[in-house]
Amino acid sequence: MEMLDTIASGESGTTLPTIMAEFAEKGVRQHVNTRVTAITEGAVVAVCGEEAVTIPCDAVVMAVGSRAVPFDASGITAPVTYVGDCSGERTADIASAIRTAYAAANAL
Repeated sequence: MEMLDTIASGESGTTLPTIMAEFAEKGVRQHVNTRVTAITEGAVVAVCGEEAVTIPCDAVVMAVGSRAVPFDASGITAPVTYVGDCSGERTADIASAIRTAYAAANAL
């Protein structure tokens, strides 16, 4: 279930096809423009547009977004380069973290 109009919209072009292929192989149903309102014993309750839907399930895995992890470098006297989730750029984006870390290492 995804509140946005596409599943995994922030995934890279190299990762997304693999995710979608596995979803298709495993028969994963996708619900976009859908907001979860409750998780009950044996079901997820959601709203899709104006329609309430109840989807039976055995387990629920939640991926509910991410936020930056602040890092206070005020007491550090050496040069500091922020990469990954503390950089204030894209959080939970391994490709971005690798690129910024690579650039920082090359700047040494």
